[in-house]
Amino acid sequence: MRYFYEYKYKNGSKFGGHNLENIITKENIIILKGVDIMPTYYDEKYHHWTQTIDTNKIEYLKIEPMKEVEE
Repeated sequence: MRYFYEYKYKNGSKFGGHNLENIITKENIIILKGVDIMPTYYDEKYHHWTQTIDTNKIEYLKIEPMKEVEE
């Protein structure tokens, strides 16, 4: 299952994304990992990404499940 995420820094900046697959917590750090799947002419291209968040600098982190598309 993949997730949508959104977080807001204490300075007011808001960020969000999708295709979140894994969440790792270590002390005051949250590591978000995911993969974006981009269709190409012949197959699919995978772009793996990592986002590191310092919990001391954010107001909130919201994570919601994404709806799966049935084929």
